[in-house]
Amino acid sequence: MFPKLRKKLIFVYTTSTGLILSLVLALAFCFYTSSVSRQQEAAFQNHLFTLSSRFQSDSSFSDSELARLELQNHLLIAIEENGHPLFFSGAYGTPTSRSILTSRAESAAREEGINTSAAPVSSEITVSPLLHIKGEQNDSYLASVLIARQENGYKKLILLFDETGTRTGLLIAGLLYLLIDAAGILLLFLIGRRFVRHALIPSEENFTRQQEFVAAASHELRSPLAVIRASASAIPGAPEHSGKLIRTILKECQRGSSLIKSLLLLASADSHTLSIQKTCFEIDELLLNLLELYEPLFHSRNGRLLLELPEEPLPCVYVDPDLCRQILTILLDNAAAYGLRQDFSEGTDSGSIPMQPTNAPAAGTNAGKIILKAANRGNTIFLSVKDYGPGLNSEEKERIFDRFYRAEGSRSDKEHFGLGLSIASDLAKVQEIPLSVSDTEGGGCTFTLQIPTEQL
Repeated sequence: MFPKLRKKLIFVYTTSTGLILSLVLALAFCFYTSSVSRQQEAAFQNHLFTLSSRFQSDSSFSDSELARLELQNHLLIAIEENGHPLFFSGAYGTPTSRSILTSRAESAAREEGINTSAAPVSSEITVSPLLHIKGEQNDSYLASVLIARQENGYKKLILLFDETGTRTGLLIAGLLYLLIDAAGILLLFLIGRRFVRHALIPSEENFTRQQEFVAAASHELRSPLAVIRASASAIPGAPEHSGKLIRTILKECQRGSSLIKSLLLLASADSHTLSIQKTCFEIDELLLNLLELYEPLFHSRNGRLLLELPEEPLPCVYVDPDLCRQILTILLDNAAAYGLRQDFSEGTDSGSIPMQPTNAPAAGTNAGKIILKAANRGNTIFLSVKDYGPGLNSEEKERIFDRFYRAEGSRSDKEHFGLGLSIASDLAKVQEIPLSVSDTEGGGCTFTLQIPTEQL
């Protein structure tokens, strides 16, 4: 699914941005072409005005002067008096002969309604509009025909400007713009591919986690359902064991119900529909209630639950009290299930952690002790649940909050699904409360919750 989506997004991104780039470059090229054309026409009109001023004043032109003007400005100058051309063969060479070009210029002027064979009737001078002349070798020119009245007849000036080089330059510029456009589209494609890949990484990871979550949930639900089905099928054939089988069914129903409740809670956290009601309350009262609730449980498992509070009264905290209580309950349940284990002898595998952990505590006064501690630092209350059990290695600390994750030694434990710490992590995240795990000094694990105090 994601490879096809990635290709479509890259195509859409490259196409849309490429079209925008092409449009911008096309407009820029049109503006450049228009600017060059205007400059060229302005220069031609300037030359025409200069020549026409001298032309009307009856000034004479030397061959050297005309040759210099032609060569410096890419001009063709033809002067006639009463239909007789001036003796000047021309200095600027063109692919098409001068006679053909001047003849075409006169023909174009006549098409504009100008009589090129007689003196003007209603004015002293007649000038044709700007004309565009094509040669025989794909050469092009700007042209204008000027006719001035004289006492003994008329004078005619035919002026042409060779714009072939300018058009060649514009063609080269157009190819350069196309090259820039192609390079830009390629660069946009590379950037788009990199951008789309990075943008889809979170979605791919979420999709993978969802698939793993569904697969793990299905696997966990299949186990109690199989036991329930087998037990229900066995009742008719063994009525004398029906009581035991019914108790097994009820136990597995409770187990399945607990799993479904945990899954619904995680789904609410993922969909951001979990109800959060932050308020200010005294955290020490909650800790005392938890101590009273869990002390018998730890005592029944040959453990001790100790509560450490600072001498100064703790300020009020600003969180959801129910969610905070649930987080601490999960941490204490986890400590009771795994923190009291001391399976460190070689060959044992009943603990939640692989055998012989590197931070295993030595047997002593800390064995079987769980500490629930609160400390006030600045505007934050640090709540920690500290055990002196087998501990976690680096890889396990990175994955301990993943859903359905259980260490090697605890996978045979059917009472837990590997969801408790992931639920605690999600409940902390929705309240923007950091939850972390670290090694206990001397061995074991310490889970720490950072709760903000009352916001004034």
